[in-house]
Amino acid sequence: MNVSDITMSVFFPAYYDEGNIGKVVNKAVEVLDSLNLKDYEVIIIEDGSPDRTGEVADELAKKHEKVRVIHHEKNMGYGATLKDGFTSAKMDYVFYTDGDNQFDLEEFRKFVALLPYTDIVVGYRKKKQYSLYRKFTSLCYNYLLKLIFGLDYWDIDCAFKIFPTKLFKEIKIDSIDAFIDAEIMLKAHLHGYKTVEMGVTHLPRVDGVSTGARPPVIIRTIKEVFQYRKEYKSELKKRGL
Repeated sequence: MNVSDITMSVFFPAYYDEGNIGKVVNKAVEVLDSLNLKDYEVIIIEDGSPDRTGEVADELAKKHEKVRVIHHEKNMGYGATLKDGFTSAKMDYVFYTDGDNQFDLEEFRKFVALLPYTDIVVGYRKKKQYSLYRKFTSLCYNYLLKLIFGLDYWDIDCAFKIFPTKLFKEIKIDSIDAFIDAEIMLKAHLHGYKTVEMGVTHLPRVDGVSTGARPPVIIRTIKEVFQYRKEYKSELKKRGL
């Protein structure tokens, strides 16, 4: 498979990102144009932001012919926003990263280069630009997933991944919170998809508001972990894994 054979959907969840989303989308279009892909699209999933994120997103769609926007009338949360992006993708592969401009989209090139050799490319943040509290909760969460599911990834919630779009026709996403990344990876494992991990640079957040790792989100996510535990073990047994 050559790069010129690849079609790619790229999407960005955006909430409170009026100062970020323009930089992210413009850079994405620049990188995608330079890769000489067969075709691509860029989707902004605007999650009912109370600031001007929605207006900025619409302006970007007018500026770039391959950019479109999905608006949520009210804030639906990160998991629901990712689900919309995955299920709305029209190309053969789907890549996502956050609309908060905390990743260097130049590194997307390395991920695309790996596609002839694997099904899924999963990023991990080499140095997280978070508070000690966020780093601690992330460490505990990754350890919990390893303990319960044997899910052995450096950084399961890293928002820098490429999937084959057909995966989302084979699985049903139930999570509406932060468990969504782990749920997708677990179900991809059950379906026999191959995965490669690659380190990425994590940048400090300059604009906007971070809403991750709030106690209500953590509680809902832990509930989803234990709700899925029984189903996953049953599927493993059924498939003889």
